[in-house]
Amino acid sequence: MIWRQALIIGTFILGAVLIEVTLLSRLGIPGATPDLVVVTVVAIALAMGPVQGAVAGFAGGVLLDLAPPGDTLIGVNALVYVAIGFITGLAVDPRDRTIWILMGMVGLSTGAAVLLVAGLDTLLGSDRVDWEQVPMLALTSVLYGLILAPVVLLSVGWVVRKATPEVLVA
Repeated sequence: MIWRQALIIGTFILGAVLIEVTLLSRLGIPGATPDLVVVTVVAIALAMGPVQGAVAGFAGGVLLDLAPPGDTLIGVNALVYVAIGFITGLAVDPRDRTIWILMGMVGLSTGAAVLLVAGLDTLLGSDRVDWEQVPMLALTSVLYGLILAPVVLLSVGWVVRKATPEVLVA
């Protein structure tokens, strides 16, 4: 049971990090890079629960922190993504999952990730944060997250239902 969950989390997170770093970051679209990792962490948290969401957030955050074009202090993404994964899995009751709630969680999470990473970077003394651009980056991150959400939420939910029937999925 646990190895299947670990395999699902590892596969989706590694795939999301690779796609985000190699493909999405090079698209040249205005604003923020589409944050596929946050959308994937939210999908895993909604499909599996808060603990698995936190594990997925930690794994995705560490991989992004160590990826070559990293522009934040090491550990910041991991800390933010752990919180997003845990809170998302804990906050949404499986009986109340409508499309509006799921999309709202993705939008809130992608926007919060930008704001929290910028805030923690500034708090920890990084001079790389340009606060004049943070609102636009947060808005574009939310928009791109909402565009990616249907495919990612449906894919993760389907795989979790098929591979781990012991996990409750709404």
